[in-house]
Amino acid sequence: MDDGKLKEDLEKYTRQGLQRKEVLSFVERDFSEYPWSLRTLDRRLGHFGIYRTDPNVTVEELRSAVQEELDGPGKDLGYCAMHNKIRQVHELNVPRQTVHNVMYELDPAGLENRALEKKATRVKGKFTTRGTTWVHSFDGHAKLMGYQRDTFPLAIYGCINTASRKILWLRIWTSHSDPKLIARWYFDYLYDTKTIAAMIRIDKGTETGTLATLHAFLRRYHNDMDPMNTAIYGPPTDNQVSFFSLHLLHVEGRLCFGALCYNVLLS
Repeated sequence: MDDGKLKEDLEKYTRQGLQRKEVLSFVERDFSEYPWSLRTLDRRLGHFGIYRTDPNVTVEELRSAVQEELDGPGKDLGYCAMHNKIRQVHELNVPRQTVHNVMYELDPAGLENRALEKKATRVKGKFTTRGTTWVHSFDGHAKLMGYQRDTFPLAIYGCINTASRKILWLRIWTSHSDPKLIARWYFDYLYDTKTIAAMIRIDKGTETGTLATLHAFLRRYHNDMDPMNTAIYGPPTDNQVSFFSLHLLHVEGRLCFGALCYNVLLS
């Protein structure tokens, strides 16, 4: 409890904004002579009087530090970067929102201009399609599954038309990582509609291998393109249309789909 080096490192990690588990990893490595756990870490932080937010920091102290940065090297910083600098350089443990409020008070025009400049650098991509049967996008959604995907396991997997953004089919089950299950859902859709898209857009997950093989096998009879090129792979973050639609599904329809899945499981 009198280890000055330990206190110094804990203060440094707190100013850097590290999470408790990250701090625990560092102290277990550097101070292995002491027993450690999250509760022990919290107790020792309290003993040294180290807190993420210091209630003793006054508004005047914060205002002085922010003004010093605005008049010097931090004049072009946004409020997030300013918050980190206030914690690490000026050693003032204050919330990010408080730093934003002080910056807005001292330099509202500059804060707004920095935000506009940041937004202006974002280039929005263009999306084109040849029609409703050109590309169909597939993606899964696991936000309803809860912490570590086992609290209330409701996995969603679906397909949308990238031209009309219409949801073509959706399945809700306790998992969406079984490749045979995903392929079976896709085959059921093809059997019911008798329609197959020119290409499909999927990510390189373990669940999409059989799906891609099924699609390429069926497309080889059309002779309009190489069937090996009919499955487009890409990260889910680039598959914006599918991801956006499934995100809306989570936000707007989580309760009704949860009830639906619960009824299906009961039956």
